[in-house]
Amino acid sequence: MIKKMIILAAVFLSALAAHAQTAGFVTEMLAAYNADYGQVSYLSAVYQGFVDETASYDEAFAALKKAGQLPAAVNKTDTVTMSGLSYMMAELWPVKGGLMFRVTKGASRYAFRQFKADGIIPVDADPSEKVSGTDVLTMYTACQNKYGSK
Repeated sequence: MIKKMIILAAVFLSALAAHAQTAGFVTEMLAAYNADYGQVSYLSAVYQGFVDETASYDEAFAALKKAGQLPAAVNKTDTVTMSGLSYMMAELWPVKGGLMFRVTKGASRYAFRQFKADGIIPVDADPSEKVSGTDVLTMYTACQNKYGSK
């Protein structure tokens, strides 16, 4: 019960922090059992100002592809893994990271490891684990708290 309350509080804070996101988007993300790259692209692209909040997931995905902020071989409807989400969040926030993170320009493997080291994700997290919409918003909130707003 306490864990659910903490998650709900974190999600509520991320909803407030994601001021440009519509209530419908946040509701849809919370309901997503497995988040896809289109949904996460929308969150990232709107926050960065690449697209307007009225944009579609297709437009947001295309904007992030053009900006080079998506893993190489993903489609909009692919389910996001913890490693893929780490990569996208590392592109969204000013993460300094360790040597390999900087050398590889935030490759998903090293973004995942950096987020473990920074306490953004649990140390026992699996990089291939599929993430839910709640996981996405929770990581977004943790990153905002750790790395500050842009």
